[in-house]
Amino acid sequence: MPRAAHTPSACGGLQGIAHRFCGQDKINRVAALLASPSGTENNNASTSGLETSVLEYGQHWDFRENLWRQSPELECWLLEEEPAQLAANLLNSDKIWLLRDQTYFKPPGSEHTPWHQDALFIPVEGCDFLTLWIPITPILNQSDSPLEYWQPPHPSCHFLQGGSAIDSFHGYQQVWQREDWQHISTLGLQPGDCSYHDGWTLHGSEGQHAEVDRLAFVAVYGCGEGTLSLSPSMGHAPSSLRSQVQLLRQGLHQSCFQGLMEGDPVPGHHNPWIRCHPNRTLPIHSTDRVSAEN
Repeated sequence: MPRAAHTPSACGGLQGIAHRFCGQDKINRVAALLASPSGTENNNASTSGLETSVLEYGQHWDFRENLWRQSPELECWLLEEEPAQLAANLLNSDKIWLLRDQTYFKPPGSEHTPWHQDALFIPVEGCDFLTLWIPITPILNQSDSPLEYWQPPHPSCHFLQGGSAIDSFHGYQQVWQREDWQHISTLGLQPGDCSYHDGWTLHGSEGQHAEVDRLAFVAVYGCGEGTLSLSPSMGHAPSSLRSQVQLLRQGLHQSCFQGLMEGDPVPGHHNPWIRCHPNRTLPIHSTDRVSAEN
């Protein structure tokens, strides 16, 4: 099993690095699947939803989602093998389902990723979420756009102002440094390593300034059961953030929960349960006696 370290807490406290969670040969195989013709064809739902919304900002990014639906091999990896097992271990649960996957490929000159918390954009209430950020190419230098995490002394929801402006990106970073927030970087990660964070972890990355593409693959898992929530109450949030939340929740509704209505139970039939249990040395949060004992 990988060497994984994290700071456990309920909100924004699960983030860290898992070294060698997966073998190099497997990562090479995943890279080949993503580069294959079936891995480059978008399905109609995601193309017209979240992908379109994201690419309006990250115009240089190669951003494709839900590739597991097109590849049985990728589906097996995400539901039964190393990523699923790591998610089960980190969340200490056997009630985990796959929300989505995505490529996060940044060619040279690609835009920065603004600071954000994933949970604001996921149209679900009542579930926890975990994202695995899996580099396919080495993150050798700061110019390779490493993913960065910031952890305040008291984790909470943050209504950040400034939108995607690079001045705001650097301004927040300077404030958090002065206030001595905990900082984690993916700088130095190699293929076979990954980083992970829960839905309330603040994270982002600089633009891609290296001469080669930075390739990363992302898997997002939900834990437990909840309800679909497309329009959360955000009366104190900046209007730009409210608009972004609404847009991206609508995009995820279309690509991950198509056919469900406000208040419907989640996960739905689009969201498969993983087929892994936490290590026996870890507690299993389950009311199923058979699952808990096996």
